[in-house]
Amino acid sequence: MAVGANSYCEASDVAGLIPRYARDGDFDDSTLPSLSRVESLIDNTSAIVNGLLAQMGFSIPVTASDVTLILKQLVSETVATMVEGIRGSGRYAPNSKAIANRGSVIKVVTLDLKEALEAMEFGFEVLGADKSEDNAEGIKYRGSDEGGSDTFPIFQRRGFGNSFTDWDS
Repeated sequence: MAVGANSYCEASDVAGLIPRYARDGDFDDSTLPSLSRVESLIDNTSAIVNGLLAQMGFSIPVTASDVTLILKQLVSETVATMVEGIRGSGRYAPNSKAIANRGSVIKVVTLDLKEALEAMEFGFEVLGADKSEDNAEGIKYRGSDEGGSDTFPIFQRRGFGNSFTDWDS
């Protein structure tokens, strides 16, 4: 098995961060966790990253070179910390305070990734990551319902005392 096309790092990137758990610079079938498990963690973590980035309006997968380097480091470090957790230590270990306070590894991982990505959102845009939608486009209005009947906004400007003047006269 190899990592998926939308993943941001390789097992060797993770092994480079935690060589004590790898064998000769990489994971294999006899390491704990195995190579296939590490690749699965990379795919899953990258999927969480892609979901969060999509939620922020970015086009997935991100292809801007500097941004992919940042994402490679973020995913590599996150998976390395997961491997430490599997081995019984670190932030994602079953007995860690972070897990005890949040209830599950997935919650802590997702919150950690979300915090990191939100801190870099503007930088990603400046570095050339494509954004398919602007956050300002998040509030939208539908003119009709599923049956085709007209719908009207719950709140209207005049309800807040706004009045309009014909500026063209």
